[in-house]
Amino acid sequence: MTKDYLRLLTRWRKEHEENYARILMDPPVPTTMLKAIPFPSVAIIMGDKGSGKSGVAHARAEMEHKKTGRLAVLHLPTASKNVQKDIRKLIPPWMTITTRRQEWPNDCTVLYDEASQSAHARRSQTGEALELDNLIGISRQRNQLILFISHHSRKLDKNAVTDSGLVLWKRPTYAHVLFEREELHDFVMKAFDFFQAIKNEKQQKRTTLCMDFRTFHFTTFTNDLATYWSHELSCLFERIKNTKTAGSLFKGE
Repeated sequence: MTKDYLRLLTRWRKEHEENYARILMDPPVPTTMLKAIPFPSVAIIMGDKGSGKSGVAHARAEMEHKKTGRLAVLHLPTASKNVQKDIRKLIPPWMTITTRRQEWPNDCTVLYDEASQSAHARRSQTGEALELDNLIGISRQRNQLILFISHHSRKLDKNAVTDSGLVLWKRPTYAHVLFEREELHDFVMKAFDFFQAIKNEKQQKRTTLCMDFRTFHFTTFTNDLATYWSHELSCLFERIKNTKTAGSLFKGE
């Protein structure tokens, strides 16, 4: 009997559409931060200003250090030497500051905060972007956990987005839904609805929604802040933006 390939194709498409819809409609599975963000991996953390993006990244870095003794680097390519000096007073001795990606050591956690400043979408054809592609590509071989932190993915280089197996959301605004990359629109809409259902603001900040594109499922976890976290550290990038170094970069964008 000749197979009806059109009928099989129609059924195959319907099954995948239903599975896609089920993943979006089902509630996320509760888990822990360690399970949601395994070491090594590459992840993007997105959300509104002040929603706790940097906080969850630093908490994950500290947890990794306590568990394995691994060091962490805080990548700040636009920070002046004076700002770096001030920041070093706020971070633990097992965390160092880098301004060049070649400085990232093997077997470490990399916090690439406000990544859009130096992994910008408009630089996707530059040698700098190709260098970043290579570092992301070999991050598993180098045994690194790379955490990109940005308000939304449209600012980021496309390859940085597609090569990240994990996308994490802190509370987004509806503007994030409207202006997100088209391929992530449904997922950020899910994140918006998810956080809208959490009425307690403190609980919102402790909560993270995670999409694992390798297994294609949503999880959620809550966490406390790193023990060294401070209000001054949370305002870190407002200070960097006010320096001459950052100012020259933003004019170029």
